[in-house]
Formats: sequence, structure tokens, C-alpha cells
Amino acid sequence: MRIRHWLRKPRILLISLFLLSIVLGACGNSAGGPKEVVFWTSITDDIGIKAQRDIADAFNKANPDLHVNVVPEPTTGTGDSTALITSVRGGVGPDAYLIDRFTVGQQAALGLLSDLYPYTSKENQDLSKQYLPFAWSEALFQGHPYALPMDTDARALYYNKTVLRQAGIDPSILDPKNGPIKMSKLKELAFKVNHMDSHGNYDRIGFIPWYGQAFHTTWALDFGAQFFNNNTCQLTPLEPAMLKTFNMYHDWSQALNYQKVSTFLATYQPANALPSQNPFFTNHLAFAIDGDWNLASIKQYVPKLDYGVTYMPIPDDRTTPFTWSGGFALAIPTGAHNADGGYRFLRFMAGPDGQRIYTKETSHLPTWKSLLDEKQLFDPGHTFFANLLQYSVSRPPLPVGGQISDELSSAQDKVDFNTATPKEALQEYYNRVQPQMQQYCPFKLEGWSNPYK
Repeated sequence: MRIRHWLRKPRILLISLFLLSIVLGACGNSAGGPKEVVFWTSITDDIGIKAQRDIADAFNKANPDLHVNVVPEPTTGTGDSTALITSVRGGVGPDAYLIDRFTVGQQAALGLLSDLYPYTSKENQDLSKQYLPFAWSEALFQGHPYALPMDTDARALYYNKTVLRQAGIDPSILDPKNGPIKMSKLKELAFKVNHMDSHGNYDRIGFIPWYGQAFHTTWALDFGAQFFNNNTCQLTPLEPAMLKTFNMYHDWSQALNYQKVSTFLATYQPANALPSQNPFFTNHLAFAIDGDWNLASIKQYVPKLDYGVTYMPIPDDRTTPFTWSGGFALAIPTGAHNADGGYRFLRFMAGPDGQRIYTKETSHLPTWKSLLDEKQLFDPGHTFFANLLQYSVSRPPLPVGGQISDELSSAQDKVDFNTATPKEALQEYYNRVQPQMQQYCPFKLEGWSNPYK
């Protein structure tokens, strides 16, 4: 992503201010007073920052010898580690760091994060058993934990009952009690919904399999992709699940006419549209894959929307429900001045006490397994998503995860625009990313596998 020139100087200034705050904070510890723990977070919205400060306050009260200083550290997007690299190389990194869990492997491979095994191995319980398996495995690098899982999410199929009824479809067939919908059935219903106006433009579409959270990784995981071969240290672009994913994109984009779908989206969700202006909210789209965070958007912007939520669509030869999850984790950057204090805070915030506060205040889902049994933490809508977590898998925590995501997006565009065949696009993805992966070979993706083989 390009950063405009006029943003560069403010960005540098922000980083400088963050580093200065750490230095001043470290120098400001009074003799005999609590030792400071500097905590950087990239979640800086009003709700998120309040929840984190409340967790820090609770920790400080329970640990009078330490004092957590919450430092908002905004980023330019997933995987942006500019400030972290600068601080670690300058020897003034924070003691605790909130990180996108998907990027743990990548940041650990760059030497930016500390191995937590020396701490976790001394615990009086096996932490790997306390967290949801997918979240724990996503925080591993070379078999060792480099972060502790924090919150998570889940994805599902939202359906617009108004649009379905307009097309003569009874929405009750999507009730979750009927189990996950098969891909062939979803396609049948979706094409029944499709409608064009007198000018030949879509004014109603059933399903767009590249819209919202319906991107390459979602389908590849759903279809059983492994992404990587441990024995050969090779990416696996032409494995059956990957080919199935991109063949599906080709088939749907040709059947729907990709350009007409683009016109539809530009009409009903133009650039810079208000959050309330999307085709699902305005009754022009029947199905959309999205996360549990969409519940809050619906409640805020379209509280009267007649909709339902059910399981993700699955391949015709499977019955097991599927979802995948992301979320954040807590790490100790390399060279932290108060790593011991940082770990104590990590254990509190990523443990049941901290996650309970965070779940209550943000409506995010926890990764500490026992909290899922505390039903009072979840409103009725979130209960469905909380129950989905037993079926969830994460993205593979490879040290080139960011590059994989970027190049698969490029491959998806080529297939959607019909400028390359699925096989050609995937081969180009491999040609671009495998040389970067080769730098880490031999490498074993330990603790992770996709159960939906």
C-alpha cells in the first residue's frame, strides 16, 4: 500500500513521540515505587482503548509493584511493524505489545519478538490447553509461543429475509437448526435471487463470492487447503483445495459477469459510502459472509433489518460446520527493558481476568476456553458465534503470511478479471512468494493443520 508523501512526516513524528514517551517513562520510575510496564496497543478506538485501560487498572491494583502505562500506537494496516522495528533497533521497545495474531510468525522470524517458552515452561498449568487450539497454534513460531492469544472472532453466512422473500424463497430453510448449507444449494438459491433492471444492470444479487469476508483465504480454508508442505518446505499452490477455490472464482465471475457485479457494487456501495450504505443493509443482496462484528453495525445502522445468521456454506461432500478466526495476541518485543513485568501483564490481560473484562466491554470473543462457558458474557446474537469457535481454524502462521495474503489477492483479481487461468494465477503466486519462504527453510509449521481436508 502506498503512503502519500504528506503522511510521511506526521508518521515519523508519531513514532518519535512514542519512543520519547517510552524513554521518559522509563526514566520516571521513582526509587522504591512500582516498576513501569510499557504497553503498546494498535487498538485505539474509544471502546477498545477504554477496555485496555480498565484491564491495566485492574492489573495495577492486583500488582502494586508494577504499573502498566498504556501507549496507543496506531498502524497503517495489518502487518505494519514500522514503529516496532524502529523501537527494537533503537533499544527502546515496549515491554508488552498487542499484535495481530496472524503476523506473530512473521514478526518472530524478523527477530522482533521474544520467545515466551522460558516463561510458559515454568507455569503450573499447560497454557496450550487453556486456549482455543487454533488461537494457540497461530501464536507459535518453530514450535514455541511468541505471543499469548487475546480476543478472536468468527465468520458466518448472513441472509437477508426480505430479499429472499422477494425472490420467492422461504428464509426458514436457512435456519441454523437445519445445519450448514451446501455450496450447490447456495448457488441454486443465489441465482434464483438475481434480477436485472430494464437497462440490463443488476438491482438484486443473491451472492457475490468475493464480497466482504468471502475472499481467497476463507474459501481455501473451507475447502481444506494446507498452504504448505512441511516435508519439502514448499508452498502448495496447486493442491486440490486451492484449485477448487480459484476455479470457483472463475466460474462465478463468468456466470455473473464480473463487470456487471462491479457496477452493482459501485451503485449500491460506492466509494466512501456511509457504513449504512451497502447492498445487504439496503435489501439488494441476499447473502453475505461476514464476521460477528457485523452484529454491532446492524444494530447501529439498520436495527430494523430482517435478517438471519447461519453456518458458513460448505462443500457438498461434507457435513461438519466450518468457520475461521482471526484476532490479536500479546507479545514481548526483543530487548524489552522489563520483560518479566511484561510477561506478568501478558498473563493477566490474556488470561481469564483480562479477557473477561475485554469481552464484556468490547463484545469480542475470548480465546480462554473456560470463558466460553460464562454465558452471561454474550448477548443472544453473539452466542451463535461463540458456539462456532469449536469448529474454527486459523490462517497458517507462516513467516511470509503477509506476502501470501497479498499475492493471493493479486491472483484472485487475475482470475476474476479473466486475465489468467486459475492454475496460471496460482503458479505466479508461488513464483513470487516461494523465494521469500526459502529464506526460512528448513522450516516446520508446527502445531497447525487444517482439519477440513
